[in-house]
Parts: sequence; C-alpha cells; structure tokens
Amino acid sequence: MTKQPRGRLYQDSEFIFDEFNGLKIERLIVCKNVETEDPILIYLKVKNRNWHQYFLDAGIGFWENWDELDDIEDDDYFKYVDVTKKLKLNEKQISKIYCTKDSNNSKIIIELENKEQLILKCVNPKVFDSECELIKTIV
Repeated sequence: MTKQPRGRLYQDSEFIFDEFNGLKIERLIVCKNVETEDPILIYLKVKNRNWHQYFLDAGIGFWENWDELDDIEDDDYFKYVDVTKKLKLNEKQISKIYCTKDSNNSKIIIELENKEQLILKCVNPKVFDSECELIKTIV
C-alpha cells in the first residue's frame, strides 16, 4: 500500500487510469449534496490501495489519490452514502477506468469484469457543467 498520498493524478476531458485494472472493489462511497442528492465526489477503495476520489467539474474529469478518508461526516451540505452493497460492487473486478468526452462535458467510466459499467456523468451532457449522476449499467 502506498504510504504517501499523491494528490491529483488527472484533470482533463480524457484520460485512462490503469492502476486498478484487475483489482477488486472494497468500497464505494458517494458524497451527495443534501438538497439535490447529486453526487459531488465518489470515493473508491480497492484491495491493497489507498482511497481514491473522482468527480466531474467545469466539464472535465478529475482523479485523485489520497492516503485516508478524513472528515467524511454528514453535515448541513453533504451526506456520505456507502453504495457498495446497494450497487453490488463488493469484490467486483475492475477491467478499465477512463474519462471520455460527453458532448459539452466529460464522463468517468469504470468497466467491471462482467460487462457492467459504473458511470459518473452529467444528467444533461449538452448543458456545460450540469448536475451529475452515478449510474450502473450492463453493456
């Protein structure tokens, strides 16, 4: 396990993050806006790796590596929801993670071994920096 946080790894409309290819998901926590329920940040923990977080902002994708999760307690603005069980993600193997353009925005896709995809995308990709949603699909 990496001991030092590395911070921001990507900040772009397109990137490939291959460090988790072949690894299994332990937990996925979504930081949601209390009023709108929109996902703000997604926290991902895979076996033998630090916590990573990813999000969309200003039309592009961001991927960051941090050592530990600090200060993730519900407050007046944000709530933190562990969706690992709800989305049946525990022990699912990651095939590929990438960010790609999506009309006037970007989306971050995590492909899983069984043709499932976890997608963080803008609800209306044609509207720059619109609200986000996290969906799970089967290809």
